[in-house]
Amino acid sequence: MRKNQSIPAVVLPVLKPVANITLREQVTQSVRNALMNGNFQPGQAVTVKAISSMLSTSVMPAREAMNRLIAEGALELRPNRTVIVPLLSRQDFDELTELRCHVECLAAVQAVDRILPAHIAQLKQMESAMRSETDANAYLNANFQFHFLIYQLGASSFVLSIIEKLWVRAGPLIRFGLGNIDFADSRRLHAMMIKSLTKKDKEGLRQAILDDISVAAQAIRQARGLAGDWD
Repeated sequence: MRKNQSIPAVVLPVLKPVANITLREQVTQSVRNALMNGNFQPGQAVTVKAISSMLSTSVMPAREAMNRLIAEGALELRPNRTVIVPLLSRQDFDELTELRCHVECLAAVQAVDRILPAHIAQLKQMESAMRSETDANAYLNANFQFHFLIYQLGASSFVLSIIEKLWVRAGPLIRFGLGNIDFADSRRLHAMMIKSLTKKDKEGLRQAILDDISVAAQAIRQARGLAGDWD
């Protein structure tokens, strides 16, 4: 990614038409973004018809996108041919959380040397939207945009692709645990991220990212425990 790029490239839940990518790629990225945003829940069935309806597209690109996402592990084909959002075991989730801590901190710390005042202003707008938002989908979308603006500034395309893959698996779980998240703590941590970026405080930013991931992970563990999934 260019160091002077000021507009995040992958922050919208639904892609707008782009001339140099195919319709299948647009649909695939749109569904991938929806997973990262937490628009689907773990175990939720996903159909070609639902995707084509959601994105107002024909069945063929929706089917091709679904097959691509199954191959990537973003969706799971069950023995009965039903396609679902994957369910994670407790061990898989713990490993996913540990990977997120390492890779997202790497990207965030590298963003400290590249961030511009315009980016800080964008982050403040997103953080303000998260403070006032009451709709779950809108809150998760603002959270997604906030984090990926930071990561896109700091990460190479390779590292960013890893973060996206992790969020594809984490996003549905974050939605599942949303009711157990301490929003006051979450808001405090996002404000701390902005403060650390403004002051070029790499260690402060690293700690805020780690704590934010930990807060979400704990909420998810509580939710899965209450549901009896991880007993």
